[in-house]
Amino acid sequence: MSQSYAPALAQTPDRARRLTDAQFAHRLHHLENVSAEALHAALCYGQRAVRQSAAESLAQQADSEALAALHKALTSCTPAARTAAARQLAAFDWDDAQPLWSTALCDSDPQVRMAAIHALFEVDAPEALDLLAEQYSSVRSPRLRAAILEHWAERGGVIHLDLVRAALDDPSPHVCYAAATAMLDLLAETALAPLAEAVQRRRGEARAAILRGIFNATNYLGIQIAESADCDAVLDALEIALRDSEPEVRRAAVWLAAWIAHPRAASLLEAAYRAESDPEVQAHMLYVTVNLNAPSAPALLAHALDSAEPILRDQAVFLAQRKA
Repeated sequence: MSQSYAPALAQTPDRARRLTDAQFAHRLHHLENVSAEALHAALCYGQRAVRQSAAESLAQQADSEALAALHKALTSCTPAARTAAARQLAAFDWDDAQPLWSTALCDSDPQVRMAAIHALFEVDAPEALDLLAEQYSSVRSPRLRAAILEHWAERGGVIHLDLVRAALDDPSPHVCYAAATAMLDLLAETALAPLAEAVQRRRGEARAAILRGIFNATNYLGIQIAESADCDAVLDALEIALRDSEPEVRRAAVWLAAWIAHPRAASLLEAAYRAESDPEVQAHMLYVTVNLNAPSAPALLAHALDSAEPILRDQAVFLAQRKA
């Protein structure tokens, strides 16, 4: 239920009427010269749309009074209001806002802390990367941990490489994928050896996620694994992954095997295809091999066209017709 705000903004008292939260938020956002005190009140006592509009208006002012109003909100208002305030911290001078960052990142409510971490992504200062590193171990959300890793990679945060490397052992596959791509973003082909070791060390979904990360990142970065000094280490890990008991791992491994332009990779791929006992996974291997134009594609396609397995044969017919 909306609250009543009277007299209505920008109207005389005799024309006062009830405003919905959305109407009030809209007017609040577009009015000029609203005092920081009034915006603080709207931030702390308004409903969601009003809180957001008030916090954004304080961020637009970005002066000492607005900073004081946000600090007051972060120390005395509801968790919802503190969250709205924390989202706007990046608008203020980094040095001036240090007490507010400390307050928001130590808040008892996880939503407030999460909002402050997201705000740190918007700060173009090395100190912000360091502050993210301090917070990383306490972040419960796997998606937020992954976002921090991706942010470090985008900003060239090599100084925090130890945390990125440790993230390869994270329980979340989503984080493992982000760690693999971040390492390649930061270290290029010199990341291949530790990533190959991680593939051998991890199991299940985590192993599959790291394999996908290696494939995707080497692809968009243009890293030629076959030309790397660590190619054999990657191929050793790939050989293990292609024999993994988990179908999802084998599905992930085949992309990398088909992508690496190396004779041993081609041999591993063909051997894995012929040894595969799951027709659906075998059809997937055929699909990847043909679409990435791997050297063994013609031989595997010919084999599949004569297969007694309907799933595999249908996939082969589809691929052959598309290539015709």
